[in-house]
Amino acid sequence: MSVEIDTSGLDRQLRELAYKTKTGGKKATKAGAVIVAAALKVNTPYEDKSDRKWKQQRQYDAQNGQSREFKHLRDDIVISPPDALGDIEVKFGKDTAWRSHFVNDGTIHQAPQHFVEKTVEETRIAVKETMERAILKEINGT
Repeated sequence: MSVEIDTSGLDRQLRELAYKTKTGGKKATKAGAVIVAAALKVNTPYEDKSDRKWKQQRQYDAQNGQSREFKHLRDDIVISPPDALGDIEVKFGKDTAWRSHFVNDGTIHQAPQHFVEKTVEETRIAVKETMERAILKEINGT
């Protein structure tokens, strides 16, 4: 599961100028992604009462003499490198991405918590302003 920020609200001219500079668009996108990652870390639920293992995992570990502890979602947030278009994803790492939707969307045994959507809404304005500042800074050369 990844977090996507709609940047269509940025002035079109600012975006065009940013991508005319060598790194302006990527720097702006990276600055926005850092804000989203920090907010996602705060909003992601954290449960510390469990031994971080499920029954079948404990049985498998006992048979094989191994012990594996699963990462918390909060501890596995990654920011992807920019792609060819300069887009960056804020998402959960490969160890936790498969189970992040259970917590966010809920299950038959757990109510949905919608922390991803909450993060997007909370950071929308801050990301836009940060990206605009980064673009203007790159254009002005300061």
